[in-house]
Amino acid sequence: GGIAMAAEARSGGCLCGAVRFHIAAKPRSVAYCHCRMCQQAGGAPVVPWVTVRQDQLGFDRGAPKLYRSSAKANRGFCGTCGTPLIFQYVDDATWIDITLSSFDRPEALPPEFHVWTSSAMPWLNIHDDLPRNPERGPFAQNKSE
Repeated sequence: GGIAMAAEARSGGCLCGAVRFHIAAKPRSVAYCHCRMCQQAGGAPVVPWVTVRQDQLGFDRGAPKLYRSSAKANRGFCGTCGTPLIFQYVDDATWIDITLSSFDRPEALPPEFHVWTSSAMPWLNIHDDLPRNPERGPFAQNKSE
């Protein structure tokens, strides 16, 4: 429900609903990240991320609590239920990453490539033909911290 937005707009939120967001433009990219920090922060063997311009992300209810996960980056999560929500480099506020699974319709945003496959779990086999990058992918903002 709510106000009609552009066809490209997508919304989502955390498990408990305390944080709700929307993006107002088509993402720059959607990528699976296999780095160890994403594995630990997400509690999963791989975390898919949706990258958008910071100014295209809006919070409709609440806001993520930030955790400085390294010297280079902040990770944001719901302070109530703990759902991982965002990743952003401290020195580059242009782009922000949002966890794909926190979107209401993640099936509408299929991943386009894999990053940090050098840390991928050997027992997880994702059978796709997407490009695989042992470290960073085609964009500087892909997770490394």
